[in-house]
Amino acid sequence: MTKQSNLQQTPTLRFRRMTRKGYGAFNTMHRVVTIGTLSSLALACAYSSTASAQNVSGRDPRTSPDREREYEIEAVTVTASKLATPLGEATKLVTVLSAKEIAAAPVRSIQDLLVYVAGVDVSQRGAHGVQSDISIRGGHQDQTLVLLNGVNLTSAQTGHLSFDLPVNLSDIERIEVLRGPAALIYGSGAFSGAINIITRHDQRDGFSATISAGQHRLFGVEARGTTKWGRSINSLSASSRSSAGYIDNTDYLINRALWQTQYQLSPADKMTLQVGMLDKQFGANSFYSVRYPMQYEYSRRYFSSLRGELGSGRLRIIPTLAWDRGYDQFDLTKGSPQYRNYHRSNNYSASLALNYSSALGLTTLAGELRHEEIVSSNLGRLRARAEEHYTKYDGRTNSSLALEHSLRLEQWTLSAGALLQATSLEGIKTRLLPSASISYRPTGALSLSASWSRSMRLPSFTDLWYSSPIQQAGTGLREEQSEGVELSARYTTSLLQGYVSGFFSHGTNLLDWTKTAASDTKWVSRNIGKTDSRGLELGLSLRYGEYLPFLGLGSRLQLDYLYMTQEHDAGQIISMYALNYLKHKFTARLGYQIGPRLEGSWALRVQKRVSQSEAYATLDAKLDYLYSSRVKLGLEVSNLTATKYNDFAGVEQPRRWVAAQLSYSL
Repeated sequence: MTKQSNLQQTPTLRFRRMTRKGYGAFNTMHRVVTIGTLSSLALACAYSSTASAQNVSGRDPRTSPDREREYEIEAVTVTASKLATPLGEATKLVTVLSAKEIAAAPVRSIQDLLVYVAGVDVSQRGAHGVQSDISIRGGHQDQTLVLLNGVNLTSAQTGHLSFDLPVNLSDIERIEVLRGPAALIYGSGAFSGAINIITRHDQRDGFSATISAGQHRLFGVEARGTTKWGRSINSLSASSRSSAGYIDNTDYLINRALWQTQYQLSPADKMTLQVGMLDKQFGANSFYSVRYPMQYEYSRRYFSSLRGELGSGRLRIIPTLAWDRGYDQFDLTKGSPQYRNYHRSNNYSASLALNYSSALGLTTLAGELRHEEIVSSNLGRLRARAEEHYTKYDGRTNSSLALEHSLRLEQWTLSAGALLQATSLEGIKTRLLPSASISYRPTGALSLSASWSRSMRLPSFTDLWYSSPIQQAGTGLREEQSEGVELSARYTTSLLQGYVSGFFSHGTNLLDWTKTAASDTKWVSRNIGKTDSRGLELGLSLRYGEYLPFLGLGSRLQLDYLYMTQEHDAGQIISMYALNYLKHKFTARLGYQIGPRLEGSWALRVQKRVSQSEAYATLDAKLDYLYSSRVKLGLEVSNLTATKYNDFAGVEQPRRWVAAQLSYSL
């Protein structure tokens, strides 16, 4: 055999932290993979010191060659706001996007990445995540909860802003996508599902940087550094990305920064601080109405949180404090003060979770207090004393108390609990939101699960107050409620993984912006009635590199499909969001390696919404050349076939877009 370069050594088998060998096969997956299930509050109380996906090498996964045949045999846990649980022992389906999948994907934003997750509808108004509405299983952007390391960053102003996140792709260890009502896990805002972004905490000093350029005057730079001081691990990342736009008034400039410090008080106890900033401005060509092609938006966001993980092995105490501030300026016509909106929102939250383990199982008690407020030129009641542009104000305080018990009996896992939700918002009653789930593992490879849960969502400040030449807030809005049932089966080996899931969701008092006739000049927010959504998701992942080693041992083919149908009692009403659901979605992802230095990926998406007359398809590709262990050159092509499509009527999406990048890591 000829001698190969040091980038492709003889395959070896390596095991990392064998905390629970029985579930290690889950962690051999490095694409968008449904790898298990999770039980309600056990997910929400994520004890992150057991998390399986931490990057212990300190290398940026985007530039690390890492050619060894590596199987990480450890408990695959999902980290959220209070406690972690091995997915093989839990009872609700979740999809995990790993750091390696993110590094290999031909994407430039979290929103682009979520395009290839079955059950997730990414409705984009601009390129590279400039403005996207993310929904799950027939919901809409206001019904999806967004979290960063378990801390709720969902915008109370509007779901359009929920993904204005102060996090760079290089910061992300993994992304967890939970489908269906999940109030017991994350809180009442998880109406149709939740997306939790988990960041890296490298265990050694390191540095990485990437510079990119492409068509439409695309330019981007991103850097991340990590250092260890005594008992603390500290990281800082920053990025800037801009483009002149693919058509008139689609230019953008986005800056982000994130600081993280994790301090180890003792082997079992730690505190984690995170502080982030986002600054974004963009042309919004016809984003909210084709009548106004010169729309413009500028937003800023500041975020900080402090989280502790304390206590003994039997009793864990997890306190969290968080603050989130957002600024938003929206021009209906760019540069014109007429119909210009100014908004400034603040969200404050404090939570405490207690997790007790005994011979009877795992018991979790968790409470949260959250205050949401906004000052605005358009949203809220008139203030007694105006402050510059901010002549109006609204605010509310939400509180919740959750109790859950989980029990494992040999091959069975059972979980049940409820969340009590109260709010100061006038006219909204205190609600009890129960949940129950069960999982059965007849073999080590096969798992069968069933779950039932309820959730609710409060009207956003935009739902309650927004007024413009094209929109008008309704009166007497009530909270919307959902109830969901899911049956799923998963089969997992080191080479082959598959899943199938059937789901049903019933929604009442659904909130949407609607028209009663096409001739209406304004969209009005109102509760439109009931919906019943049914669907099927299935997926298959094959590590084909084991059979075709010349394409790389880690090479993988991933196929996913979603089918959904919906019934409603809203009559002939014209819906802006709630009834415009994703009916079919098929995705295929292929990763490969050619020789010791060349690797690539292809990503195909075919989808159709119920409002579209026909389906459309997009094909993305990426090719990386590993110049050395520290330097990587990359070429990305999005929408390779130059498909003409739109996610919103009249909002054209970019055709073929070519970009190159250079990455360096220490």
